[in-house]
Amino acid sequence: MGILSNILEIMRGRVHFFITVGNVPAVEIKIEGKEIIAEIKNPLLAVELGIEEFIKSGPKNKDLFKKIKKMGYKIKIKYKFLEVEI
Repeated sequence: MGILSNILEIMRGRVHFFITVGNVPAVEIKIEGKEIIAEIKNPLLAVELGIEEFIKSGPKNKDLFKKIKKMGYKIKIKYKFLEVEI
């Protein structure tokens, strides 16, 4: 798994950061133990960011999620009161 597993091993414990588009937060990412939570702060910017990444990487994103889950992580997407595990 290479770089991905190295990064996740380094970030053990609690990590918290924002992904912004310009200066506006689109997604807040929290890593707590073996749980990764992506909380949507601005749905339009998050969709724009997602489309950009999908166009850049294509179907590789599905493989990325599979690799992360294989490492034992749970991935959750949250927006207000809605929470979905992928």
